[in-house]
Amino acid sequence: MFLQIVDRILPFLKRGKKEGKVCPNGHVMHPSWDVCPYCLEMQQMMAMQQGGGGGGMPMPMPSAGQGTAMVNLSDLGKGAKDARKGEVCGWLVALNGQHKGEDFRLRVGKNVLGTAADCDVVLTDKKISRKHATIRYEGGEFQIADLDSSNGTFVNDEKAQKHDLIDNDIIKLGDIEFEFKCRALREKRD
Repeated sequence: MFLQIVDRILPFLKRGKKEGKVCPNGHVMHPSWDVCPYCLEMQQMMAMQQGGGGGGMPMPMPSAGQGTAMVNLSDLGKGAKDARKGEVCGWLVALNGQHKGEDFRLRVGKNVLGTAADCDVVLTDKKISRKHATIRYEGGEFQIADLDSSNGTFVNDEKAQKHDLIDNDIIKLGDIEFEFKCRALREKRD
């Protein structure tokens, strides 16, 4: 069900880039939305983690030609990916492009990066493949692996099929550069 809703939203976001709104946190929204669904989802997830239960706060979602529709996030939680529930172990911070200034959370296990709606890190760049790369955190180590993408994956300006990551590495996917951040691996950089 979650993917069905994302599939309904994606055309609005792609089509309305220039005419869309931007929330205070930099998320692009459909012009008819009054509240950012991404920020609202994060608030609800935090409330649930703090024991709030997460019952009644609705999330606005566009429906074809009808403005804003309301959806209860507790209904969506049953279909959401387990990766959203995992412990945050690192971040990617976009340094340029459409996502400049945004940070993307990485969770324990496998994180898929690409333009497909079901990726853990969903990006909008024409040079990024649907399933472009993965960043995996296991056993205290981070590793990025290219998924046979069209334009490749680069770490610190070198093309990489697989590469062990450390704090402050620069990752380039398509035209977007990201700084990889992780507190646990800072001491490995000399």
